[in-house]
Amino acid sequence: MSHFRPKVQQPQLAADYIRTNLEVLSKDIHPMVQIELHKKTGEMVYSTLADKIMLAHKLQNSLNNTSTQLDLEKASYLGKDNRIKSLEDIIIELGHDPKDAKGIKALIKKKEEDIAALRKQLNLPTTMHTQTS
Repeated sequence: MSHFRPKVQQPQLAADYIRTNLEVLSKDIHPMVQIELHKKTGEMVYSTLADKIMLAHKLQNSLNNTSTQLDLEKASYLGKDNRIKSLEDIIIELGHDPKDAKGIKALIKKKEEDIAALRKQLNLPTTMHTQTS
C-alpha cells in the first residue's frame, strides 16, 4: 500500500509530496476486510472488462454497418454504370427523338430490368412500376 505525505507546509504540486510504501501482512487484516477487498477488486475488473466488451461490440456493429453500406454503394455504382451503357446502346439503336413512344417504352423497360436486377442482387422484394403496364 502507498501513502503520500507532503514535503512542505502548503503542497501545491505533485513534486511537493513524498510517497511512502507501507507493508501490511495479510494475517494482520481481518478476514472480512480481505473478502470485501477481493470483492471490490473483482467488481472493478469486471466493470473494466464489461466496458471493453461493449466498446468492442459497438465497433463491430459499426464495422458491419460500414461494410453493408459499402456493398450497397458498390452495387448502386455498378447498376448505374450498366444502366448508362445500356441506355447509350438504346439511344444509338433507336435514335434520340424524345417523342418516339417505342424508344420511351424501351427505356422504361430497361429501367425496370435494372431495378429488378438490383433488387435481386440486394435481396429486396420486387415491385412493378405503374408506367410499364
